Amino acid sequence: MAKAHVTHAESDGVHVLRYSGKVDYMSAPAIRRFLDGLFDRGKVRGLIFDLSDAEALDSTNLGLLARMRERAERCHCNGSMIVSRNEDINDVLRSMGFEQSFEIVSDAQGVAENCSDCVDAPCPSTSELRETMLEAHKALMRLSESGRVQFADVVACLESEQPH
Repeated sequence: MAKAHVTHAESDGVHVLRYSGKVDYMSAPAIRRFLDGLFDRGKVRGLIFDLSDAEALDSTNLGLLARMRERAERCHCNGSMIVSRNEDINDVLRSMGFEQSFEIVSDAQGVAENCSDCVDAPCPSTSELRETMLEAHKALMRLSESGRVQFADVVACLESEQPH
């Protein structure tokens, strides 16, 4: 599988993140930092997550998508969209209830043609990685009942590892 790579483009406040390769938990802190920065600057009118070139996404990154959707709702953004042609990824999205919160499409021609800003960053610290994983899995629990059941033990384990 190809190494994870995420790029960004923006047009009139609508931000597109294009995911490529196998996107795992090690990528999530940099993506979270980048998206949090966009929201902190108040420059988000919509989010499009283009997964067309993604080979796989782990639960941490799925949870990050759910968390960013929640943040977009709080900011009254126009909406969030996931573009995916990978049936395995689509099956996971449906099984977790993503269609309740996202518009999921298989083709959005030209939506991310101009992605050039690289979102990748150096390896995160252990504490940043743990915090990102915990926040992401909590967001998956809030997304649907199946997510709550599926990730309750993961959240409990991550919370037990938190420094006191």
